[in-house]
Amino acid sequence: WGRLVTCGTYCGRIEFRRRRKKGKITMSIREEILLSYATQKSTQPGEIPLEEGWSKLRENGIRVLVEILQGNASEKRPFGNKGYVSLYTISYRMCSNAGLHDHSKALYDRTKLEMESVLQQYVVPELLRNEYTEGGGFTILRKFSHHWENHKVFVKWMQQLFRHLDNGYIANSSISTITSVGFKLFFEIVFSQFKDDIRDSLLNAIDNERDGTHVDPDLLRSCVEVFPIMGLCAKCNDLKNVQSLLNAQPDLSVYESEFETSMLKRTSEYYARKSRLWLETKSTPEYLRQTEKALTAEQKRVRQYLHTSSHHKLLRVCEEELLQKYKELLINNDQSGLKTLLADYKIDDLTRMFQLFRHVRHGLSSMALTTKKFVQSEGNKLLQERRDFVHTLKVEGKKTNSDDADMIDQLLHLHKKMSKLVVELFDSENQFQRALKEAFQDVMNADAASDISNVELLVIHADRILSGKLRLGEDEVETSLDHAIQLFQFLSDKDLYVELYRERLAKRLLSKKYTSIHAEKSMIVKMKTQQGAPFTTKLEGMVNDFTVGKDLDQTWIAYLTNARSENNVADTLRIEFSVQVLTQGFWPSQKQRELQLSCEMRDAKSTFDAWYKEKHSHRILSWVYTLGDVIVKGSLSGRTYNMTMTAFQAMALLEFNCRNGTMTFQDICGQISIDEPTGKRVLHSLACGKYRLLKKTGHDRTISCKSDRFQSNASFYSKLKRFLVQMSTLDADFKKKIDVEIQQQRGFSIDATIVRILKARKRLAHQELVGEVIHQVQNFAPDSKLIRQRIEGLIEREYLKRDESNPKFYVYLP
Repeated sequence: WGRLVTCGTYCGRIEFRRRRKKGKITMSIREEILLSYATQKSTQPGEIPLEEGWSKLRENGIRVLVEILQGNASEKRPFGNKGYVSLYTISYRMCSNAGLHDHSKALYDRTKLEMESVLQQYVVPELLRNEYTEGGGFTILRKFSHHWENHKVFVKWMQQLFRHLDNGYIANSSISTITSVGFKLFFEIVFSQFKDDIRDSLLNAIDNERDGTHVDPDLLRSCVEVFPIMGLCAKCNDLKNVQSLLNAQPDLSVYESEFETSMLKRTSEYYARKSRLWLETKSTPEYLRQTEKALTAEQKRVRQYLHTSSHHKLLRVCEEELLQKYKELLINNDQSGLKTLLADYKIDDLTRMFQLFRHVRHGLSSMALTTKKFVQSEGNKLLQERRDFVHTLKVEGKKTNSDDADMIDQLLHLHKKMSKLVVELFDSENQFQRALKEAFQDVMNADAASDISNVELLVIHADRILSGKLRLGEDEVETSLDHAIQLFQFLSDKDLYVELYRERLAKRLLSKKYTSIHAEKSMIVKMKTQQGAPFTTKLEGMVNDFTVGKDLDQTWIAYLTNARSENNVADTLRIEFSVQVLTQGFWPSQKQRELQLSCEMRDAKSTFDAWYKEKHSHRILSWVYTLGDVIVKGSLSGRTYNMTMTAFQAMALLEFNCRNGTMTFQDICGQISIDEPTGKRVLHSLACGKYRLLKKTGHDRTISCKSDRFQSNASFYSKLKRFLVQMSTLDADFKKKIDVEIQQQRGFSIDATIVRILKARKRLAHQELVGEVIHQVQNFAPDSKLIRQRIEGLIEREYLKRDESNPKFYVYLP
């Protein structure tokens, strides 16, 4: 601008008459006079004297600006274009002459003094008058904000008027810029004197706002803004302009020491009082709603007028006072705590509690622990209900129904409910997932009754799904299996589960009482996913056997049909005869029981043996009669019946086919070559069961081996023409047999694990070895006493030995 003016052409001298209106010169007249003076001085050689030039600058520039900012002038703008150009030209001309006529230093010093004078004369006195007024300090805040905003405008124009000083004299002298000087003066004269009053007034205003009093956020923002800016002004000397100061990265040292520390302390004290009051008058959900509302208000407060750096600090203080100090009291409140919310399934309150305590130190740990205790309590209630039910049945002399699935259904419902809660409300947080897992592990491994374990109940539940007893659709079967496998994962004795499951699977497949082979395979895949391929090898073999066996049976029936059409078989082979070939290693082991077959069945058996040997000469067939069934067609009392029964029952019944007299118990057992225990079960089912095909002497509900005599029941009648004659299992002690097999398999598993660990580690201490074994064994929970016994056994068999230098260590023997 100075260059433009000084290079301009003088167009002649113009005289103005002063126009006065109410004793004041208008801005247009003032600017015309200034323009004329500046133009004249620009075209004339020589300097502008210091006092003359400064008088023009002070009276027509600085004083005008001050009057407008103080509200004492009618104009809203201090300068128009002509006025600003004229003032700048005068200022520039006073500093543009080198040597003795360069007034740069004098102008710089006088500018500094003028800014200091304005603060001392106008700002300080007014703030002193309003320092102790009523209204919570709002008056001093309004005055302080007003003068701060004015000072920013004042410094902005001072920098604009003397910009050439920043670009020339100040840059070459390494001293503070006009902007830096202006704000540093405000820091030293105004801020340092009134910072405590301003801070206390701000804190009072914030507390009033928290109590519901309306405050002007713009006013508070303007006052709070000063603190971070003062930190920068106190240290920075090269500020270019006001905007660069406002946009610069602030120095928060003054903000933190002079305002934030006190603000956080007052916040802590405020919410300490509020928390005690809320605890006395509100329930946990109501307390948390108030807390949520308070935290939301504090976040809004930061957005409106606090510095963003205070956000996390302010929330931490609030959370410490409102949540951290009372987290155990709130979470474990007997009347309205977490257990009550879980029991009543209060979704909104549970979500709020989780969202609040997730930001509190160890807050989720306390919630997870309480959740675990709640699940354990609910599970133990179900177990106790089952115990009471079993006890009532025993007192009444009734038998326990092993198919009673109420407890498993309720456990599944509890797990489904809590899993949904953890996923949807608790954001699948690891601590809650672990708590849920540990709680259900405790419940599932605590048996509700001594005669039937939870493992067996879960196996029975899966059997009810897969056998079609529940009459579920395909999708429902799949969903139910998913739920069942979720409980399966909590069992410690998974090896016992798979053995019991194998028994049930065998019965379903051989009796053809299964929903679908696809469902059976799906369940096996789910267990395989959980435990690995070795866990389900036998189950997969059973299903594969059954699938292949169906094809083999169809081939055999086709062969038999063809042979009959060609009359290449004996008349005794006119019976329908199908065979299921099983691989011995996959299917549950069965005790071999002798049975004298009828001539028809002996011929069929011999024919199949010969046919199968031709196809598989390297295989040996071993017939298991207990797993098969026979359909006997009988005519009694003029009605014809199709009766399904076991081979043992059929052979016993056929002994009466051509006899009209009676037979003793011993005679029957001798004729069909069965032992006494088997004979008791067979004849009890035929003479004392639902369908009494035989008559007997003596008591009608028990079998006497010595005195009872049996004969055909010619008067038998049933409304059903097709029925199943049920018989109690011949392997009554199969549970004991499974337990023995399980203990043996566990010993082998522990042995293999110990050898594998020591082979890799070479030398290991006893406690470390035990810990590694417990960690690696997955299908059951090994007992440390059993592990010690297996270690001793391996030492005797020279798989390992004790370290000679330290007997507490074991060494692998290659």
